[in-house]
Amino acid sequence: MKKGRPPGFVRPTENPDVIMMVCTAGHVDHGKTRLVKLLTGCNTARLKEEQERGLTIELGYAPCLLGGEVAVGIVDVPGHERFVRNMVAGVSGIDMAILVIAADDGIMPQTIEHFQIMRLVGVRHGMVALTKTDLVDAARVAQVTAEIRESLAGTFLDGARICPVSAETFDGFFEFYEALVAEVRQLEKRRSDGVFRMPIINSFTSEGFGAVVTGIPVDGTIAIGDPVELVPGHQVGKVRGLQRFLRDATTGGFGQCLAVNVPELGKLRPVRGQVLCRPGHLEAWPAFHLQLEVVPGVDAPLRHAEPIVFHTGTAEGRGKLYLLEAKSLGEGERGLATIVLDAPIAAAVHDRFILRRPSPARTVAGGEIVGVTTDTRRRRRGDVLAALHLFQATFAGTPAAGPARRAREVEHFLRSRRPAGASPAEVGRGTLLAEPAVAAALEALTGTGTVLNLARDCVIHAENLAARLAEARERVQAAAGGAKHLRLSVADLRQGLDWPAPLWTRIQAALEAEGLVTRHGSELVLERAVEELGAREQTLRERILAVYEETGLASPHPDEIPARLGAPAAEIERLLELLCAQGEMFRLAKNVALSRSWLKKAQDTAVAAIRARGVLDSGDFKNDLGSTRKYALAVLDFLDARHVTVRRGNIRTLSANYERNLV
Repeated sequence: MKKGRPPGFVRPTENPDVIMMVCTAGHVDHGKTRLVKLLTGCNTARLKEEQERGLTIELGYAPCLLGGEVAVGIVDVPGHERFVRNMVAGVSGIDMAILVIAADDGIMPQTIEHFQIMRLVGVRHGMVALTKTDLVDAARVAQVTAEIRESLAGTFLDGARICPVSAETFDGFFEFYEALVAEVRQLEKRRSDGVFRMPIINSFTSEGFGAVVTGIPVDGTIAIGDPVELVPGHQVGKVRGLQRFLRDATTGGFGQCLAVNVPELGKLRPVRGQVLCRPGHLEAWPAFHLQLEVVPGVDAPLRHAEPIVFHTGTAEGRGKLYLLEAKSLGEGERGLATIVLDAPIAAAVHDRFILRRPSPARTVAGGEIVGVTTDTRRRRRGDVLAALHLFQATFAGTPAAGPARRAREVEHFLRSRRPAGASPAEVGRGTLLAEPAVAAALEALTGTGTVLNLARDCVIHAENLAARLAEARERVQAAAGGAKHLRLSVADLRQGLDWPAPLWTRIQAALEAEGLVTRHGSELVLERAVEELGAREQTLRERILAVYEETGLASPHPDEIPARLGAPAAEIERLLELLCAQGEMFRLAKNVALSRSWLKKAQDTAVAAIRARGVLDSGDFKNDLGSTRKYALAVLDFLDARHVTVRRGNIRTLSANYERNLV
């Protein structure tokens, strides 16, 4: 039979929606690219060097129609050990793998390394293509098949289909094709609830269009006209054109090979390792916390503070690996670690990663990112481990996708990263979830009482609200302890605590409900301290108020009260502050204090005068009061501060809506 495409196999002319991504993987020269060409009609060896040398250097992509509406995108990855870094970039976001093993060679070093990489980055479905069967006899095919089954035992490919196939004679091709269709049909189409993120694989400039970036989105969808951002770098632009597998499209999304035209990115050419995403959602981090697993057969255990090469998505960076639970990790062992990078990388919690030693270049470990941080200094190990153990406990037993997983994402973000609460928009940015997914998760969490609504645009984890209330309660009790203070300003209570207004409103309401404070404007009366006042202090409080009621607009200087009542100055000042906090007196200036009744009379006099005359001159006001200039100016300044009046030189007029600001 002559070389070419299998008889009866028709290359698709349409551009169907690709429902998932499949990658080929395996040792160099085992027939991955030939197999892809048989399936798709596409030669993914595009580069001249690839065609001349007969090996894949860069990643290749092709759509594959499998009958009806079923289609997959195929990624052809390099097999040569020198290009494993490109292979790692190609398996980001892959649903299924075809492990390609040549019957004449059998399992080879890159076969093993590619398989380890796929397992560590989270590929969970696949099959084996046993190629080049035309070069061996049936006994050799049976022998290699047995070796493969033994090697894959206990892995995600345990029991997977092993399909002998020849790209030369087409023997076994239809059986392989039907097996591939059956495997794909067993897998559910992935659902995307996240915001758009596409690790950049390549970029180029198209004449008349500007910058174009290519890649496979790991989450979310995008459409022409959408704003996007490049991270790191924070270049922003708008999508002007889209192609899905080399064909024009208006939308694209996760699990599809896209070319995205964003002219604004042409100033600084995008490079592999950057991520195209929805603006304001993704950051580049200098350090990551990792849950890692060391591969079987590693030459030497991973060591604490070992230099390492870190791969995630299409990014690659060097750094140092700090083990958190042991001084070393041997083959097959798991552990928590922190990697501090030489330069920041854009990635997120739950992204998969690979660790490779720089020399000799070998894959040694991989796993899941479980935390991000800007702190490259050595934090206390106990604190880091406590946070990571909480992360593990939160997601233990939770499916990798679905409503339960999304609810856990939101819950963990609010509990661990937003102790004072957040808006739904902040939750979306922090979890990289789309708005509908955030809304559904918050509805479920508030329904169980795990998350509480502080306001229309502010939510908080119930545990964090309890902790913040405990902090505020401790401050109030410390101020009231030993009856040193009888009042606490709202500003003093909030000092050093950058909490949003809705949280403060809830906390102050709770403190009042508990009977710890009573709020009067900007002052909080410490009820516990007031209750502990002795009879003598209660009497002295009443005597102070009586003095100011009797003297009215000729009230004494507060410094004169101790001698007048025969009491210590500190005690008088403390009780005077209490009277002001309770709203029975007002301190208009350092030397001027009035009882509430007299201040109200002065206020009503000013309002009546303005109503009658249209304006109020400060010189006339002292005559209206029948008092001195000192008291007249103090009252007017007080009314200005409360927005009852508006000052223009020596003239006052009434503020708009002044009635709501009256004493």
